[in-house]
Amino acid sequence: MSFPENRLPEALSVLSRHPSISECAILSTCNRTEIIALSPQSDFLEDHLICFLSEFHNIQPDIFRSHLYFHTGSIAVSHLFSVAAGLDSMVLGEPQILKQVRDSFAAALSAQSIGRVLNGLFRSAITAGKRARTETQIGAGGFSVGHAAVELAQSIFGSLNNASILILGAGKMSELTANHLISSGAKLIFVANRTHERAVSLAEKLGGKAIRYDDFPEKLLSADIVISSTSSPHFILRKDGLAQMMRKRRGKPVFMIDIALPRDIEPEAGNIENLFLYDIDDLEEIVSDMVHGREFEVQKVERIIEEEVIKFMNWWRSLNAAPIVSQLQRKHNRLKEEELARLRRQLPDLSEHSWECIESAMKSLTTKITRDPIGRLKEAASADETSKQYTLLDAAQEIFALPEENDSFDTHSQSCANTSEDVES
Repeated sequence: MSFPENRLPEALSVLSRHPSISECAILSTCNRTEIIALSPQSDFLEDHLICFLSEFHNIQPDIFRSHLYFHTGSIAVSHLFSVAAGLDSMVLGEPQILKQVRDSFAAALSAQSIGRVLNGLFRSAITAGKRARTETQIGAGGFSVGHAAVELAQSIFGSLNNASILILGAGKMSELTANHLISSGAKLIFVANRTHERAVSLAEKLGGKAIRYDDFPEKLLSADIVISSTSSPHFILRKDGLAQMMRKRRGKPVFMIDIALPRDIEPEAGNIENLFLYDIDDLEEIVSDMVHGREFEVQKVERIIEEEVIKFMNWWRSLNAAPIVSQLQRKHNRLKEEELARLRRQLPDLSEHSWECIESAMKSLTTKITRDPIGRLKEAASADETSKQYTLLDAAQEIFALPEENDSFDTHSQSCANTSEDVES
């Protein structure tokens, strides 16, 4: 169900052309596939998205429907902010997800599949993610796949000093995981990738050596740790071949980390003696131990998310006032121009300096007249006022910010009443 980077533009193009979707983005990582969409007709949006997933991946809906979740409105906003903040990650507070949210945003911008609303949504999500990491300790300590890999490796080998690493696939996750292992003492690094130039680039970053992809089986015989994260649609390492390899290694332990999606290593290989195979799902147990006692930090992040959700929802609702505000501004500007034109006809002998002063005063007056109505309209739109009921007179007093003058009204009413009495008498 994932969207490879090279197919993401195609997916966004297909999705954005659907009549029920006005804006969309796709967040696809090793641990999630999510579609974020804005729709003017949300009643059937869930069915449309399921149909899109089914057709794009050529998978029958019945196979995956029960594994989906579907959020709308402020709940959807809160979910994306939680993702960006690292609360929804398998590794609590892991830092890579914020970059992945940024990448998703950049891809949607490049594909021109998002507009004003989702642009604002992603910017707010990124703000929430940055605040979570700067204002709390949610990301402190060993809270990443790389840290979890080190924990596992040390439980197998004890010290990692001089351990050798073979990396299959030159992706970012491989690089991050390898960096953690290297910082814990691993020395010999070999990188194999189908595109050899990428293997060379990663090997240079890690201080290792690039090898030809076809030569990696030979390195399997001596590697202590294997990190596999290729984009192959099929297993590249199967149980039977790995069993032969282990016989040649004469039982020397090997730690294999399969972080590919779909998986690179046949899961049954984990049953081979002294071959320790872990995938991303297996890291969850280790991570749960790491995050023990972090409930207070989670609560602080949740408060940040709640604040940012309120800000975004207020801004989103305020967009409803934009057409009325524009009409109001255009009307007042038109009236101003008409009055200025009338004055020019009546006062043809005024100097240009005088006209500049008049125009400046008229502009200032127009701005002051519209300031209260525009401000009130934006406030009303950003707050959920659908339940309020106004009479036309009450609405006018509210929109134009008119003070209540009950005392003067009563005095005027009394004066009118006295006059009536005088007339009658």
